[in-house]
Amino acid sequence: MTALAIPTLSSHQLSLALDLLDMREMAPKEVLRQLDELATRGEFSQAQAKALRVLVKTLDDAHAARVLRASCDGDDEESMDLLRQRIAHEARVAYMR
Repeated sequence: MTALAIPTLSSHQLSLALDLLDMREMAPKEVLRQLDELATRGEFSQAQAKALRVLVKTLDDAHAARVLRASCDGDDEESMDLLRQRIAHEARVAYMR
């Protein structure tokens, strides 16, 4: 497994990243295009976008969920709630493979 770290994401950024992960199986090129567009609009820093690109292209759902959890500010309750709701989905997808 690659040791990937994403600079801290806000709850808004985390939501965007999870949406991208949800789409990557069906439209991987579109996900990368959207990620580039979000970075251009300033939704993600260049460092965040670079790390998210690696996450989207190379990590399976379970590893991606762990990386995103590590990128959250532990004091941001909204991010933690969002992860609890969405990571369960990621875990189910990984289990079904």
